[in-house]
Amino acid sequence: MFKSKVKHRPMFTPRRRARRRFSVLGAIVTVGLFLLSLELLTRIFFDLAGDQTEFAQINQLKPIDAYKLDFQSANLNQQTKTSDFLLAKSNMSLGYSLVENQQHKFWQINAQGFRDRDPVPLVKPKGEIRIFLLGNSTAFGYGSSSNAKTISDLLEARLQQRLEQQQLTPQIYQTDLPLPPGDTKQPKNLAKPPKIKTGKYRIINAAVPGYASGNELAQIALQVLKYQPDLIILLDGYQDLMLPSDRKATQIPASKVAQAEQPKSIGTYIDQLIEPVLKESYLARVTAKYWNKSQPQDVQADFLLDEQTANLVKHLPQNEPELKKRIARYTENQKQILNLSTAAQVPLLVAIQPEITGRDPSKLTSAEGKIITELGRTYIEKLRKDYPAFTKAAFKLAKSYPNNVKVVNLYHLTDKYPSPSFLDPIHLNELANEKAAEQLYYGIASMPKMQEKPRLAKQLQPLSGKDSK
Repeated sequence: MFKSKVKHRPMFTPRRRARRRFSVLGAIVTVGLFLLSLELLTRIFFDLAGDQTEFAQINQLKPIDAYKLDFQSANLNQQTKTSDFLLAKSNMSLGYSLVENQQHKFWQINAQGFRDRDPVPLVKPKGEIRIFLLGNSTAFGYGSSSNAKTISDLLEARLQQRLEQQQLTPQIYQTDLPLPPGDTKQPKNLAKPPKIKTGKYRIINAAVPGYASGNELAQIALQVLKYQPDLIILLDGYQDLMLPSDRKATQIPASKVAQAEQPKSIGTYIDQLIEPVLKESYLARVTAKYWNKSQPQDVQADFLLDEQTANLVKHLPQNEPELKKRIARYTENQKQILNLSTAAQVPLLVAIQPEITGRDPSKLTSAEGKIITELGRTYIEKLRKDYPAFTKAAFKLAKSYPNNVKVVNLYHLTDKYPSPSFLDPIHLNELANEKAAEQLYYGIASMPKMQEKPRLAKQLQPLSGKDSK
């Protein structure tokens, strides 16, 4: 009996192995069913809770997500220009620049790297009045749903609307008829608003997220002036306030440069393969959201577009000498820009960009109130004290060169209306973009070099024989 039992043991060994294989397969199936159940429960929870703003349209990329900068190798080829993010590359002269010919649902970048649908020819078409808008992410239109909703496009439309008004109701503007200086109609004529120059206005958005005045100076010298602009608009100030005084301009962090130059790892390719699945999963998004919150944030991050709102206070000048150095750098860059534009006979419009602490606290929406709370009292107090110094520096420059510079202060832009304005501390929603464009329009219309002056009779008298020789 004992021997027969020993002989029968090998007969049962294969069955035990089969059970082990079946157990592994069963475990995989069980885990899969468990995750599927969790996914279904997560979707049901958010649907019942009514919190669908983040998860219900999970397959739709938010405009803000599409504006994150993705730094690529300088040797980027055409095939790698498809991305969910805004592609940028290192540029020795400018610090970095946007990759040319990018196309996205929310924005288009043309062949010159500008936020424009069409390329900009070097030779300006006859009758075109070409205006360049420079600045950082606010000027670029961070968060806008399309190019048409940016400050640049809205400003272009407003200027064209003004030309239509001048044609339909010429009587409300200064006439260009030859009126003698002593004519009784002349004072009434000059009391009317002057006409702006007639032509086809084109606003070219050359702003780049993260740019400070040092980047803009290089951009004007090396890029913009060769396109023969009729006017240059600078919408900046905040980035110079936040950039340490020992830096001349914003640069790509060294870690991002090294990352862009490295070949992609196998893990990167695997991430790209499973990324579509993760985007569709509520469970994955919830897990990622709370995982990111639990991770310590780098308070020394030096690329402000990616900085956490609560950490922005770390970038403000920590003392008065540092503030003065940052103001001096901003002022010197503006002077050099003015020298370049004056030499090219191009007027300059300097606009101090909006920022949420310039908004009347009584007009803050609940969402804006949360932004203010996250910024903290120290940030609010320091920003309100330090930021106006840049406005003062700009106005001082304009006072010294009244014929070449116009300053528009947009820091308190949103005090004039109670509607929601800010997506975060400095980025505007589309309604606020309209308000900013309107204020820039008024600034342009008031610049003598952008106006058509009425002709006096003595200016139209024929030259005498003596004068014609």
